[in-house]
Amino acid sequence: MNQHSKGNSKTKAVILIMVIVLAGSAGAWYWLMYKPEQEAKEKARLEQIAKEAAEQKRKEQAARKKVRYDKLLEEADTEFKQSNWEAALSLYTEASSLFPDQKYPQDQLILVNVKLDEKAALEANIAAGIVESVLSPVGRYFVIVSSSVDGDLAKDYAIKLAREGNNVKILEPNANAMNNLFHRVSVGDYSTWDEAVNASTVYSSNGSEVWVLKY
Repeated sequence: MNQHSKGNSKTKAVILIMVIVLAGSAGAWYWLMYKPEQEAKEKARLEQIAKEAAEQKRKEQAARKKVRYDKLLEEADTEFKQSNWEAALSLYTEASSLFPDQKYPQDQLILVNVKLDEKAALEANIAAGIVESVLSPVGRYFVIVSSSVDGDLAKDYAIKLAREGNNVKILEPNANAMNNLFHRVSVGDYSTWDEAVNASTVYSSNGSEVWVLKY
C-alpha cells in the first residue's frame, strides 16, 4: 500500500513538473514571440493608416493649391489686359510662389516689370515737365490738341500740359512725311484708332479742339 502510494506521488510530481514546464513554455512563447509579433503587426497597420492619411491630405492640399494657382493666373491676366500693372505684379508673384518651376507667371512678371519701368519713367518725365519728340512716323494714333509752325510755342504749351499730368509728345516736322511744317502736340498715343478716339473725348469735352492723327 505504501509502495503504491509512493508510486502515485511520484507520478503526480512528474505530471506537475510537466504542467509547470508546459505553462512556462507557453508563457515564454506568448510573451517573447506571439505578443511582440502582434504588437509589431498592429504598429505596422497603424503606420500604414497614417501614411495613407498623410498621402490623402497631401493630394487634397495639392488640389487646393492648383485651384488657387489657376485663379490667381486668371485674375492676373485680367489685370494685365487692363494695364493694371501693380495688381498684375502682385497676382503673378503669388502664383509663381505656389509653383516656382512654372515658366508662364515668371515670363509675365518680366513683362509687367518692363511696363512698370516704363510707367515710372513716364511719371518722372511728367513730373519734370519733360516732353518727348517724335521725329518720324511710328504707326500709332495720336490725340492732337495743338498744331503750330512755331516750335518754341508748341514746346511751351507741351511742357505746360506735361506738368498738368499728361503724357505729352511733340510730332516734329518731317520732310519725308505729311507732317512737314507743323509742330503737333499730342496728349496720348495708342495702337488703334478706336482707343485714340475714345481718349480724345476727354479733351474735346473741355472745349478743346482735338483730333486723332495716325503718324
